[in-house]
Amino acid sequence: MGNLNLDNSLLVPFSEQWIPNLCKWIQCLDDLIYWSGNTFHEQGFSPTSFRNHLENPSILPLVQRDHKGQLIAYGEIVKKNKLHRLNLCRIIVHPDQRGQGIGYQFCKSLIHICLSLEAYESVRLNVLEKNKRARSCYLSLGFSKIAVLPKARKVGSIEQDVIIMSKSLKKE
Repeated sequence: MGNLNLDNSLLVPFSEQWIPNLCKWIQCLDDLIYWSGNTFHEQGFSPTSFRNHLENPSILPLVQRDHKGQLIAYGEIVKKNKLHRLNLCRIIVHPDQRGQGIGYQFCKSLIHICLSLEAYESVRLNVLEKNKRARSCYLSLGFSKIAVLPKARKVGSIEQDVIIMSKSLKKE
């Protein structure tokens, strides 16, 4: 995949050199659960476990960089070949950049990439019910709620519902 220009920023494949920087964005256990769900639950989250996670050939990790080359967003497109769908996973915006529409633009770019990948019928994602800002973003991008997993994630001492959202990739 080449580089994609996004209004004075750049979408590029993730490089291992950025792992320490990205790890700093996860400032507490709640951040980790919001970002990764159960991905790092058993082995814990560290630069090493994240590097191991990225070895999965089904994962296409991408970042958005600003005009100075700084990382401002990270996300993954995960291929679910047998199901003919893609998943958007582990989407996060730099803590200092949140609330500025970067997540929306980044996800829009990820969807653009999903549309360019042949043989996939839909793209899905999971979001905590409590994460209203992210849910609103995904709805505005054309995702719809298709299921709720009650009390599927524990954030602190509170069990939270996970909402599964989907968007068709079929050209109409």
